[in-house]
Amino acid sequence: MKKVFAGSCIVFILLGVLVFESRAQSGPDLTFVIRVDDILSRNTTILPRSIQPFEQVVESRGAKITWGVIPHRLIETPNLDGVLAAEIRASVEAGHEVSLHGYVHICQRCNQSNHEMYCSTQRTPFTYNEQKELFSKGLEILEEHTGVKPVSFIPPGHVSDQTTIQVLHDSGFRYLSTAINRGYVTDSVYNLPVNGEYSWAITESTYLSNLTSALADIRTAANSSGVYALMLHDPFIRSGYQNGITLAWMGELLDSLNVEYEDRIQYKTLTEAGDFITERVSVALEKPVEAPTEFVLHQNYPNPFNATTQIPFTLNVSSPVKIEIFSILGQSLGVLVEEVFSAGMHTVTFEANEFSTGLYLYRITTPDATQTKVMNFLK
Repeated sequence: MKKVFAGSCIVFILLGVLVFESRAQSGPDLTFVIRVDDILSRNTTILPRSIQPFEQVVESRGAKITWGVIPHRLIETPNLDGVLAAEIRASVEAGHEVSLHGYVHICQRCNQSNHEMYCSTQRTPFTYNEQKELFSKGLEILEEHTGVKPVSFIPPGHVSDQTTIQVLHDSGFRYLSTAINRGYVTDSVYNLPVNGEYSWAITESTYLSNLTSALADIRTAANSSGVYALMLHDPFIRSGYQNGITLAWMGELLDSLNVEYEDRIQYKTLTEAGDFITERVSVALEKPVEAPTEFVLHQNYPNPFNATTQIPFTLNVSSPVKIEIFSILGQSLGVLVEEVFSAGMHTVTFEANEFSTGLYLYRITTPDATQTKVMNFLK
């Protein structure tokens, strides 16, 4: 099978049809999300206890933050002065986002702090009403102290189950962020997972190696899905925070990205990135204004897939056919096949070993028509 890799593209939406315009030799587009969990630490010995230094580093590079706020922290003793609540309000007003990060980040069954919505220690679920209560109490605290009602949710420890997803759906949440499986988890809740986490490992001896690794990971995502979500854990409790090691690392990473991607990088919050992606999914799933009569592009199978899937199509007449793969942001990732096919049913194989987990578009083009569908790769 012939496989030709082409230049990158951006998506234009016109009359509900995806139109691709070549951006030769400009490189891939990148949507970049920064997610910081566990705001704020219960550790009171490391100062300053503030989200502002990290926010200033990120803002000065044009980026945005999604703060994974544990609501209960707002009513714990270190934060009763209201400073954290005021900083969160100001941060949201400046264009950043608050995501609900559980309620107290402690399991009510085993008292461990690495999960909450499902007891992974005892492998026992919580009921719908029990999880609903955790959500309700967390939302109540956030609204009372910050005036914020989040629409995105970060499960403590990335641990959740189908009951959690049902509570999200019923509570009006639009986005979930776990560690795996990008895509819709219900008809209205989309999961945008993180790609990597580095703050736990940043020390003087690992500073450069982690920076190099992060940049390589980001390039891989830019060349495949076009989306990268970086996770950090409350950098204010890292051992090197007081001498600025986490801040310096984050600043150098963003400086490198701005030089490499220039105007091709878009910094977004978790919800903004979710809106950006799901809008393109919706457009790609819309039927063409005039359905082609000479061919039918079928849904790939299996879907979701890892790491090989079949793309079937039916031709009514013999015709030249091109099938091309795109990231969800419209970047061309390669021409899968380009040749003349006879009338009838045909299937081509797509292997995604070189791609990262995410949603991708596949598009069939004949001399007279084009049709696009969405497929879900789960590595």
